[in-house]
Amino acid sequence: MGARPAGYSDGMTYRVEYGGGDVEIPALDAAIESAKQAIAADAGPVSEWVVEHDEAINDWFVQGLVNGRPVGTTAVVSGPEPTVPVDLTPTSPAAPEGWLQSVAFDGGTPAEVFGKATAWLAAAHPGAVEVSDVGWQAGPQGLQLRLHYRGSGGAGPW
Repeated sequence: MGARPAGYSDGMTYRVEYGGGDVEIPALDAAIESAKQAIAADAGPVSEWVVEHDEAINDWFVQGLVNGRPVGTTAVVSGPEPTVPVDLTPTSPAAPEGWLQSVAFDGGTPAEVFGKATAWLAAAHPGAVEVSDVGWQAGPQGLQLRLHYRGSGGAGPW
């Protein structure tokens, strides 16, 4: 599989989602192979495969083909973390506990924008305890997602 990008560790797993179920597998190659096996078990013999990677959310989409036509359902292999750098600086200065704050994420596609917001909420924003509102609009890079939240006043990068 080659060298992994910075931020990955051997303890992380990939989740394979197919047909309403999911399984966690420790290696990407094995996860994609598991997705292929699940599709083939459901749809029958498959002559070729399409595997597409969405870097913004670090997911792989696996689709089986027979004579160039899709068969079965697309399987999703979710990576351990997004690979797109995320600007973790909020758009507003720190606010006192309980006050409404906001942060904006810009990108060219909805997947990219939501990937950045998801990474920020999950990894870098332990103080956000309640998302109050979400705004969606045209932004400098195409699309902008704005989250309005109330912080807990706990530790955070702001």
